[in-house]
Amino acid sequence: MIHLFRIALTALWVRLLVGTFHAGETLGWSKAGDTFFGDMTHPWRAQFNTDFFCLLLLVAAWMVWRAQSRPLGAVFAVLSVMGGCLFTFAYLLIESFRTNGNLAALLLGRHYIEQGASR
Repeated sequence: MIHLFRIALTALWVRLLVGTFHAGETLGWSKAGDTFFGDMTHPWRAQFNTDFFCLLLLVAAWMVWRAQSRPLGAVFAVLSVMGGCLFTFAYLLIESFRTNGNLAALLLGRHYIEQGASR
């Protein structure tokens, strides 16, 4: 199962990277913020952007909670909000290897307690 997770993360990350470079090269790198905030005048785009931003904040809070240290978690949280899935997917992929494919350890981070271990 972890192999499928890693393949999906990698495929989605590559697709997102290609789309990001295409948008940046086509419309200009400085237009990202203008587009995001300009879309807020359209009700459905505003709903989508707000929904996505709330998800980014939730992921950022999770990163702070699971990190080995709060300062490192805060750095990851900022990178996640600013980088979206480009950062978050890479983070999850790296962490999946760091935790040796253990999904419980991946999700819980410093809160993970191994079976049979006491705290």
